[in-house]
Amino acid sequence: MVTLLERGKTHRTPARTTSTVDVAIVGMGPWGLAALERLVSGAIELGEGGPDLTVHVVEPSVPGSGLYGGDQPDYLILNTPCGQHSMYPFPERARCRLGVGFYDWAVATGYRWVADRCEVTTEGRAITPDDFLPRRLMGEYLAWFYRVLVAEMPDNVRIVHHRTTASDIVERDGYEVVLLDDGSVVRVEHVILTTGQTQKPSQGSGPVLAPYPVEGLDAAIEPGARVVVRGMGLVAIDMVCALTLGRGGTFLRAPDGRLRYVASGAEPEIALFSRSGHAYCAKPMGSADPTEHYEPRICTPEAIAELRFDEDGRRRQVDARAELLPMLLAEMTTSFYAESARLAGGEACAAEIAVRLADAWLEGRFEAEVDRAEGRFGRFDAASHLFVGEGETFADSAAAEARVVQVIADDVAEALAPGGRSPVKSAYEVLRALRDVVRSVVEFGGLTLASHRDFQEHIRNRITRMVAGPPVERCEQLLALIEAGVVRVPFGPAPIVMIEPDGVTVRSRALARPRTERFEHLVLAHLDHPTVHASASPMLASLHRKGRVRQFRIDGEDLGSIDLTAEFHPIGSDGRVQERLWVFGALSEGPRYFTAYIPSPASRVRAFVDAGLCCEQILEVER
Repeated sequence: MVTLLERGKTHRTPARTTSTVDVAIVGMGPWGLAALERLVSGAIELGEGGPDLTVHVVEPSVPGSGLYGGDQPDYLILNTPCGQHSMYPFPERARCRLGVGFYDWAVATGYRWVADRCEVTTEGRAITPDDFLPRRLMGEYLAWFYRVLVAEMPDNVRIVHHRTTASDIVERDGYEVVLLDDGSVVRVEHVILTTGQTQKPSQGSGPVLAPYPVEGLDAAIEPGARVVVRGMGLVAIDMVCALTLGRGGTFLRAPDGRLRYVASGAEPEIALFSRSGHAYCAKPMGSADPTEHYEPRICTPEAIAELRFDEDGRRRQVDARAELLPMLLAEMTTSFYAESARLAGGEACAAEIAVRLADAWLEGRFEAEVDRAEGRFGRFDAASHLFVGEGETFADSAAAEARVVQVIADDVAEALAPGGRSPVKSAYEVLRALRDVVRSVVEFGGLTLASHRDFQEHIRNRITRMVAGPPVERCEQLLALIEAGVVRVPFGPAPIVMIEPDGVTVRSRALARPRTERFEHLVLAHLDHPTVHASASPMLASLHRKGRVRQFRIDGEDLGSIDLTAEFHPIGSDGRVQERLWVFGALSEGPRYFTAYIPSPASRVRAFVDAGLCCEQILEVER
């Protein structure tokens, strides 16, 4: 049953007993949905002896869909194949329709490709598990999952949807009172915050434009206007699509297989820049998630445990660049040569070279063994791939753009390797397979203060660039747009940006012949970490002002984001743990690592695991 509260009324949950649990989930996007699924599943597993559970869902829009609203254009696509998504974390144990993954749902709903759109029809091309579907379909799937969850929950579980936002959370008489913008309040014992990205108050003002919703760009940017986009990742690709495909431009495949852009005439002039100066790497077609079957050779559980803990078993702070990164780079190198050997001589050859490299690492002769492998399969410098663009300088703007084009073209060639068998991409995918390994080291203050800053500013985005990029076709399109002169990359790495009331000036740092240009608009296509000390969210601002939450800190120094315990509770300004509050998702980025994803099995199951631990504690307290 879904109940909407009337404005101005107070909802009173039943008096607390040992068999009653009242929870509020603030924000019902993918992470909120993961928490709700775990709560309901936990209540089902407890059976008749479990509590009467009431979950208050505070979400102003369609529950579940989050950023994936159904009104988005189809050119905004996901960057993960649809066959790898499922909001049910353990489909093999599915008890009901919730076991249906995204691909199966889309096919059962009747979606098919009609040109570049997905429509419910019997015409067009069938969807495959390897397709990158429009995000609006993910929004529909998440909303469907929520409806099924509500419809099939047991009798002792009740979900109440409040179609509004939360303005504050107040401690009162051993409860948490959630104040809602519609004038009502909800009194509960636990609050799970999954509010997602929250803008800073200064974002999207004057010549500076926020990236979403993309429809806002049409109103702000005239055809022919000069626009510069800060960022060259997934958000930047969305911006480029909105200003080209979204304005009637088309791509044609030439006889030689290359894409050519046909302009509509409504496009602005677009320039891109970023700190590295390079675009995100392409996702290969048919790429499988390596997480479940990948067995590390260098970053073994034993090696990581030795890194994380001292001789007395106490957790130690790590220098990521000096201690963790060499292991990751060695793992990438091993994967490159193992895949090269596999292509040349089969599985036995691959296993042999992997064992040699792993043994050489333990024996301190890794570089010598790499030199030997290089003689057979060619050179692979993992660090130069990870830190592409670092320290690069160029004679002029043309040379800088030529370098960007060459890096994209080389990466596209690897992504289009026959059968997806690219040693380079195999090395990159190691970073996706070892995502939880990285988390175990860097999260919750696992790095020294200096290393945390270095990781956040110089390493984190480099890893993301390699494994969380767009589908390869989007990178082909970017090449076509640069060739057509619609998009330029003229500045090299990390240019200087000066924002003025009536425009933006960008000046190169890395060109011998400096380049300075003025633009009418700057689009922010690089999402900063959410903050609690400078948040546009009244609820978060109030919690910070009252001292119930504080900025994440290491060695007493504030670093932004939100400070959390390893059990996902926020920490107040006085050091007190807020044990009735829990925080997941993008809001927790900072003390946590890589939270901006849709929960799914394999490399994205962490959301369900963590939400499950939270929900077990919530339910077990009341047994």
